[in-house]
Parts: sequence; C-alpha cells; structure tokens
Amino acid sequence: MDESSILTKLRKTKGTNIGVLIGLFTFILVGEVLLSVITGQVNSLTSGTSPSVTGTDVTFLNLVTLFYILVLVPAVASYKIYKE
Repeated sequence: MDESSILTKLRKTKGTNIGVLIGLFTFILVGEVLLSVITGQVNSLTSGTSPSVTGTDVTFLNLVTLFYILVLVPAVASYKIYKE
C-alpha cells in the first residue's frame, strides 16, 4: 500500500467513527424518550383508584419496561460491535 491510500483509509475511518457515534447517540436518545413514554403508560394503566388492568396482566405490564431496557442495551452494544 502506498502512502496516499493509507491516508485515504484513515480519513474514511475517522468519518465512520463520528458517524457511528452520532448514530449511537441518536439511538440512545430515542430509546430514553420512548422509555419515559412506556413507563408513563404502564403506570397509568396499572395504578390509580380504578386501574384499567388488573390481575396477572399487571405483572406482565410491569415487566414491559424491564424487557424494553433488556432489548435497548444489547441493541446498542451489538450495533457498536457490528459497525466496527
């Protein structure tokens, strides 16, 4: 490899890393925004004087937030690993 091709490759790598960081930041930001919406909906359905959902469905709805987090964190990690 000559020097010009190495420099071109380094420039592309720097741009890719910035793009990956912007993508990860956007993904995490959207995930955080949706997490608050999901948590609010779960709380409004399962709590209050007359909850909309009762019984075993409450247990399932309370786990929705946990499953959302368990999907979001590995998705970010795998996206980062896949891009590298």
